[in-house]
Amino acid sequence: MSAPPDRGRMRRNLLWLGGIALAYGALASGPNLWRRVFPAAFDFSEIPGLPGFRRIGQGAVSAGSPVLIGLDAGAPAPPRAAPGELRADLCAHLFGGAIGTGAVPVAYFSDVRCSYCRVLTPLVHERSSGAAASIRLAWHELPLLGESSVLAARAALAAGFQGAGPAIHARLAATRLVPTQAALVRLAEDIGIDGARLVADMAAPRVDRQLAVSLGLAGLFGFPGTPALVVGRTAVLGRIEAGDLDRLIALEAAEAATAPCA
Repeated sequence: MSAPPDRGRMRRNLLWLGGIALAYGALASGPNLWRRVFPAAFDFSEIPGLPGFRRIGQGAVSAGSPVLIGLDAGAPAPPRAAPGELRADLCAHLFGGAIGTGAVPVAYFSDVRCSYCRVLTPLVHERSSGAAASIRLAWHELPLLGESSVLAARAALAAGFQGAGPAIHARLAATRLVPTQAALVRLAEDIGIDGARLVADMAAPRVDRQLAVSLGLAGLFGFPGTPALVVGRTAVLGRIEAGDLDRLIALEAAEAATAPCA
C-alpha cells in the first residue's frame, strides 16, 4: 500500500510555486508592478548644510539652465533669496502655514510648463484635499523653462492673492499657448477673478519676493529641475510614483515628532 500524501508538504509546495508565479508575473508586467508588489526601502542621504533633512533618489525632471534659471538664454539671472536668510527661518520659508497642523507638511516646487509636474500635481492635490487630507501643501512656483514659464508663475502667484492660484496654474498647465496679458485677463475673468488686478499684481514686489524665496530654496535643496518635493524632512527631486509617495507620507507622519520643522 502506498503512503498517504503529505498534505503539509503539498501545501508548502503550492505556496512556493504561487510565490514564484506572482514574482514572475510582476516582473513580466513591468517595473511599476514589480515595485508595487515588492516595494524597495528608501535610500536616504543627508543634505549638506541642512541638518535634519535628507533626500532620496531622483526621478525624471524637466530642467532649465542651471545658470540662467527660469529665463531665456542671454537674459540676466533672476534674483534669489540669500541662503543665510533662508536658513535663519527655513521652516517658515519652506512650509509657511503648513506646519503645526497635524498633517505632514509638503513643499511642492512646480513649473507650469513641466510635463512631469502635470502627472504629479493631481497626486499632490488629492492628498491635500478634503477632510481626510494626509498632507498640508505649500506651493512654490519654480519657473525654469523660459520666459513663458516666468509669466505663468507670476500669474499663478498673483491669482493667489485672489484665492485662485491653483486654478490659474492648472488652466495654464493644460495649454501650450504663451500666456499674453490679454489671454491672462480673459482667463482670470473666466474663473471669476479680477483680470485687471491680476495683471497689476503680477508686477508687485511680493511676487518678486516669492519667486526669489522659492528659487533660493531650490538652490539649498539641490533642485535643478521640476517637479520637486520636500515631504516633512525628505527632499524628492523628480517624478515619484503614487505608491512611493504614500509610503513616504506615512513614514514622515510616523516620524513627525523628530522632524526639523515639527
